[in-house]
Amino acid sequence: MITNTQKQIAATKAKLEALEKKAAAEAAKKLTNLHENLGFATRADLIAALSSLESGGAKRGRKPKAATKKAAKPAKAGKRAKRAKITEELKAKVIEAVNNGGKGADIAKEFGISIPSLQNIKKAAGLTKPRGKK
Repeated sequence: MITNTQKQIAATKAKLEALEKKAAAEAAKKLTNLHENLGFATRADLIAALSSLESGGAKRGRKPKAATKKAAKPAKAGKRAKRAKITEELKAKVIEAVNNGGKGADIAKEFGISIPSLQNIKKAAGLTKPRGKK
């Protein structure tokens, strides 16, 4: 059972749809003739004029970078460096060099071992201070 109020709502909705269609048609008509109303011969002329306005100011965003070259092919695997054998004799020489006051990086380079290996040797010899507990 449809009441009078529901009939009025349906009629108003139909009227609203008709008005929306009419507004869309008017907007399309205005847009179709916009270039002529503004004094341009074609739409392309209007678009060109509008896009020239945009390029006048500073553009936002990141500036384009120069084209990068293609990544070089990875180098062929050459001979690997041999792993340093840390002997007791080498440890003794390293400890002696540390006691003489040499810098860690220099000592490591001199004996052909890595800095972490040097630190491990110093730690085993008790030449490092333990960290404070938190």
